[in-house]
Amino acid sequence: MVAKLQDYQNCQTIDFSSLRILVVGDVMIDRYLDGRVERISPEAPVPVMRLGREDNRLGGAANVALNLKALGATPLLAGLVGDDENGKVFRQLLTDNDLSDALIVSDPKRCTTVKTRLVAQGQQLMRVDREETSNAEEDAADQIIRRSEAALQGGKVDLLLFQDYNKGVLSPSIIRSLSELAQKHSVDIIVDPKARHFWNYEGCSLFKPNLREIQQQLDFGVRPVLEDLDKAAAVIFEKLACASVMITLSQHGIYVHDGTASEIYPTDAKVIADVSGAGDTVISVAACGLAAGMPLGEIARLANRAGAQVIAKSGVVAVDLAELIGE
Repeated sequence: MVAKLQDYQNCQTIDFSSLRILVVGDVMIDRYLDGRVERISPEAPVPVMRLGREDNRLGGAANVALNLKALGATPLLAGLVGDDENGKVFRQLLTDNDLSDALIVSDPKRCTTVKTRLVAQGQQLMRVDREETSNAEEDAADQIIRRSEAALQGGKVDLLLFQDYNKGVLSPSIIRSLSELAQKHSVDIIVDPKARHFWNYEGCSLFKPNLREIQQQLDFGVRPVLEDLDKAAAVIFEKLACASVMITLSQHGIYVHDGTASEIYPTDAKVIADVSGAGDTVISVAACGLAAGMPLGEIARLANRAGAQVIAKSGVVAVDLAELIGE
């Protein structure tokens, strides 16, 4: 179902609670080491941070699942972790947030992706990434496909969401297999792509890169203006034969094109504390809106509001539905 660019007057009565959305992508832990810096190291011209506390949060596709849950939908999360201590931490985080790990595959040959941020006095000093970015090996890929296929065959999935961070889960074989299964079961597909397999999502319902990502893929300049974005969207439509396009423009808002008409919806963000995870929130709103049959323009408005809400808070956080409806 492709939403059209038109007004939607029933925002406050939107109910996503009946939706079941299958999220397939790169899961990870967002780890925050919070402390204070009061001196410079005598060993090198770098700050010495006295560690105060450590905070682990769901990241990547798992943060998308968390946002979907916060919006009232039921997420089914498929991904890959290592058979390591961080893998156990990740599964416990799912349990703590009432999310199932039934579709999460453990691979002893990989490490669990962890993004560790060092934060002092509210400022991020450094980020350290522990990750494996090669494509999932055949056995792990087969397990992800089989578990996701079981969910799709159950007939209780309203939408398939591909969430890519270039960490190896969304290989061409997994994308192709699950896309074919979704189309077989008449399940719409929404995509949040990354560079490596950017053009592998033929026939999806909604393709949502950000401005920087589409700029990197095209051989002409793309400014956040309607003329340039329409030109970029034309290439996307030609290459992917997708139904609709959404391009997030950071401080400039969100661009949407339903195949007939296009528009830029300016952001209403007033406070920016941390942009981490804002894209996860936007794709979650887009997924719920698309599955619920909302018009594309209203999805963009709602996503703008949700994005503005989460960037006003520190760290990767999920959207607050009650606050969103109140706005």
